Amino acid sequence: MHGHTKLAGKVATGLGGSLLLPFLVELGMASLLDENFSLRRGVLFVGVLGGISALLFGIDRLGHLRARRAEARAAREMRTRTEHVSHHALRPYGPETDGVVALCTARLAPDSLHYLQYHTRGKGIFRVDVLEDPALAPLLGLADADKHRRVYERYGEGLRALVELLDDDFAQLDSGRVLRLVLDVEKGAVFVVEVHHGSGRYLLGVTLDETAVDRADLELRDLATTIRTHLGRERGVTLTR
Repeated sequence: MHGHTKLAGKVATGLGGSLLLPFLVELGMASLLDENFSLRRGVLFVGVLGGISALLFGIDRLGHLRARRAEARAAREMRTRTEHVSHHALRPYGPETDGVVALCTARLAPDSLHYLQYHTRGKGIFRVDVLEDPALAPLLGLADADKHRRVYERYGEGLRALVELLDDDFAQLDSGRVLRLVLDVEKGAVFVVEVHHGSGRYLLGVTLDETAVDRADLELRDLATTIRTHLGRERGVTLTR
């Protein structure tokens, strides 16, 4: 749509700048055909071109207005999204991890992922969440946001230990490691997703909305891939599973 409006604007400008052309054409034709110059016909041509030019100019302005409104709406949504984000460092971390914090924060939303916890070497590094967003109040149940956080922080390392136990069992079947664990509870789900095995990086994600389980699952897996790419670029190497 934006490309079309830009074209409309250029055409409108061209037409607007050539309103004298019909008079020149009419004058030239009258001279060649030895006819009288028709002012009425020239005015008619100018009116038609002027109308087309005004229409195209209106389309161009409407396109710009829609684009500005879309940008303003996106800015408002981003402010709303980040307004209720809670960030807490579980352990000190360096500048490299700031980028991971930003990536995780961008994935949080009231209609998908509500809590994310990042681990390296099996230890929790930080957590971000939108549990205090008013939209989630009906989903919190009897426990407040802080209670949820305390429980999820315990989950972080405990569920990874469970994954390692399962790894030992699956190794006997030559099935490879457990890359993703999903606990689909009655109200939402808890996920553990591997980011990078060698460095013990993984994510714990939570959604409180049962209708958003599949969406949150896809978001978390895509986030893990995005973090791997980010870390590989930051370190100048390729992190592989």
